[in-house]
Amino acid sequence: MKKVLVVDNQMSTCELLSKFLSSNNYDVDTTAFGQNALNLIQNTFYDILICDYRLPDIDGEEFFEKILKTSPDSAVIFMSREVNLRNAVDLIRRGAYNYLAKPLNPDELLEILKEGRPDIETAVSTRRKSVSSNETLERPRQPEFVFGKSDKAVDMINQVKRVGATNYTVIIEGETGTGKESLARLIHNESPRRHMPFVAIDCGSLSKEIAGSELFGHEKGSFTGAVTQKTGFFELAKGGTVFLDEIANLSLETQMALLRALQEKVIRKIGGIKEIPIDVRIIAATNEDLLMKSETSGFREDLFFRLSEFVLMVPALRERKADLPMFIDFFLENTCIELDRSRPIISQEVLDYFHQYPWPGNIRELKNVIRRACLFISEDNFIYKDALPARILQYEYDNYYEDSENDSMEEVLNGYGGGELVLNGNGSKDLKTTALHAESKRILEVLQKVHFNKTKAAEILNIHRKTLYTKLKLMNIPY
Repeated sequence: MKKVLVVDNQMSTCELLSKFLSSNNYDVDTTAFGQNALNLIQNTFYDILICDYRLPDIDGEEFFEKILKTSPDSAVIFMSREVNLRNAVDLIRRGAYNYLAKPLNPDELLEILKEGRPDIETAVSTRRKSVSSNETLERPRQPEFVFGKSDKAVDMINQVKRVGATNYTVIIEGETGTGKESLARLIHNESPRRHMPFVAIDCGSLSKEIAGSELFGHEKGSFTGAVTQKTGFFELAKGGTVFLDEIANLSLETQMALLRALQEKVIRKIGGIKEIPIDVRIIAATNEDLLMKSETSGFREDLFFRLSEFVLMVPALRERKADLPMFIDFFLENTCIELDRSRPIISQEVLDYFHQYPWPGNIRELKNVIRRACLFISEDNFIYKDALPARILQYEYDNYYEDSENDSMEEVLNGYGGGELVLNGNGSKDLKTTALHAESKRILEVLQKVHFNKTKAAEILNIHRKTLYTKLKLMNIPY
């Protein structure tokens, strides 16, 4: 009887394939994590590995490389919901047996396993030949993460290495798109838990009704629709790291359950009575000020202090413009590999726009802008400004205020009326005039804080952008 290992983070897929293949005389094991699979194949030989290309704790390319070293005589079948033709061809040329689109058709899979049996048995020799006789098939791999070399980036990475070696719970604070999950993975990779699962959970997608089940699991029949027992993320991550992204979105009820799990180091499935010990490290991320939110009863203060053994601040991209060239190079190279085309040259005009723009969406926005620009490469293999989105091209006026991080408010406003109100009358200090001066001061403070991003300023001030323009005109500031 042939042994098969199914590796997929969707337990429903694992259960379906396990039942189907077992009924067809295959001995099947399943796991949700790549690292667990690698641990299994060190002790057990599997004739066939059926693996999802996108696993929660390891990149598909890295996973395949480790399979080649750990179990070179196993035939590997990859599957994915989004089949990238280039990846599929590359993996098969390097020795993978097949690359299938999800959802799988069980009968089609069985036909491939049965009718393709001779090919599966010779897949190993094909793989060896393709790897050893033609090393040029493997492109130099890009690093998984790039964090930059600016002073702020270096300080951030030093903090990551310090806390990574510990078992501290960590809160990563930073604006949306600054790469908080990448930092969480780096902390995990620097820890003694690096060979165990890394489970990332988007708390924003967990409603109050399903959060408990997703995090801690549930027993069969515990509520309507609970037709089978479910294993929660905390149990699946045994020995590894749980990353709670945007933790501020959890309901207060779920926060209470999470606090208990952290304090007692046990969980209880929904509808269950048995307490299950857990051994996980918690890393949480947020784009909000959790301490301030706790003061308004939006986040439990006791949970904040339980999580904040170490707080890591991630700087926005506009605060580390020195790292822009490195990020541009990284995203440009990866996009060109994905599109299978030669690398273009970015015009100086585009680079000037990149350095002037404040990047409110941070690294994620830069990545998407680069990817979009690569679809509009000119015939002479350049990226010109017409490849940029309108929001960057229309940012001309705000560029007045990006000259220096060290400029004072007065220096920034020099030549534009100094931010003083242009008032009719004799300049009396009546109540209305005093109120207008206070309003002017508040507007200037907010503008400086958001680096003169007027959309953000209007949001903070809770006024329409056109209203802000009117007030700026009154203050003799160009807009």
